[in-house]
Amino acid sequence: MSLIPDIWPEGLRIRSAHRDDAPCIVILHGLGAANDDFSGVADFIDPQSQWRWVFPNAPERPVTLNGGRRMRAWFDIFGLDARSPEDAVGLAAMATRIMALLDHEAAQGVPVILGGFSQGGAMSLYTAFHAGYQSAAVLALSAYLPLRQQLPKVQQAAPIFWGHGRSDSILPLAYMEIAQEIMEPLGYTLSTHIYPMDHQICEAELVDLRQFLQVILA
Repeated sequence: MSLIPDIWPEGLRIRSAHRDDAPCIVILHGLGAANDDFSGVADFIDPQSQWRWVFPNAPERPVTLNGGRRMRAWFDIFGLDARSPEDAVGLAAMATRIMALLDHEAAQGVPVILGGFSQGGAMSLYTAFHAGYQSAAVLALSAYLPLRQQLPKVQQAAPIFWGHGRSDSILPLAYMEIAQEIMEPLGYTLSTHIYPMDHQICEAELVDLRQFLQVILA
């Protein structure tokens, strides 16, 4: 299946499955990274190519947190403090674009899972729960919950895999714990996993993620 270039002009890395009706997993990279950062994740989790993997590039934009320097970012970040303002307009605009990409994949009649690392994980959570995209599951890897005070009550019980490093120096473990405290009373279903690592991904996390996906996509 080919993608219409206008859907994602920034570029897509695609790892095809052995069959046309395979479920699709869309992964969003972190701030300042690129889509090729996660190609090895698909190789480790899915060595037999059971699933289709799609890795989009974020557009380049000035990021306030980094002094206005242009880099790949799903939305602007004004600060990492709990009281920092958030880019609600940027989040909503990017969610609309991501949903068009997801709809293109789902048009094949297959389940679609959305996930990402760090800012990409935050974007995934926003797209699924603020914007209301009905994905089969959401993957949040070392992420945080955007606009947490505006999170709606759950409309669809999409399971969430949330992995986080105990020693994360960029997004501390408390970001996951606060999100869990907010989300579970609203009806969200989280599978949380803590690993002895910093702001990164480790092999144990990928093993747990593979098991999670195998259950969801069985």
